[in-house]
Amino acid sequence: MANRSYLFASPFVPGADPEKDDPRQVKGISERSYAIPLVYRLLVSADVRLCRSMIWNVPEPTALAGRAGAGIDRLQQFLARIDHPAVAPLCKQALDFLNNHADRNGYFVLECAEILDMGDAPLGEQAADLLKDVQNIDAEIEATVAELAPKKKNFWQRVLTPSQESIEAPLRELGLGYWSDTLYYAPDQAT
Repeated sequence: MANRSYLFASPFVPGADPEKDDPRQVKGISERSYAIPLVYRLLVSADVRLCRSMIWNVPEPTALAGRAGAGIDRLQQFLARIDHPAVAPLCKQALDFLNNHADRNGYFVLECAEILDMGDAPLGEQAADLLKDVQNIDAEIEATVAELAPKKKNFWQRVLTPSQESIEAPLRELGLGYWSDTLYYAPDQAT
């Protein structure tokens, strides 16, 4: 089984008392194996806070939540700055999916305890570090935009035509192209 990060759309921020939150209102948005992609972190970056996990029964908060509408706006601004031949269709796909599956007045919840659990530090400590990283995400955004900027092609890049898969690879690493409302795990499956 792959360790995954999960992104959900929710009308509420998961509170300390799970009995007060209705997991049937939570919708799957995306999941990614062995990573917490930049796109996920960017989507929760508006008024981000730690919150209770809806899928892990642990005492410390290990999930992140942020305002959905502002997160979608931040993602749109970020994608508009990327100068890459494959960004347009992946951008359209992302924004169409998010605008159809997330309530802009609600929240995105990033469940990443499966990824954090692969580390050596306690889950709560790693979640607090992730929160700090998300609160300071602007430097990573600038570095990513610069990294994806067009570069002069070498001889082989001019002679050989790259596959669509290899062209899209750096954008998929960001978390684009993995949108689905059916995820491996959902909060209403919690026991």
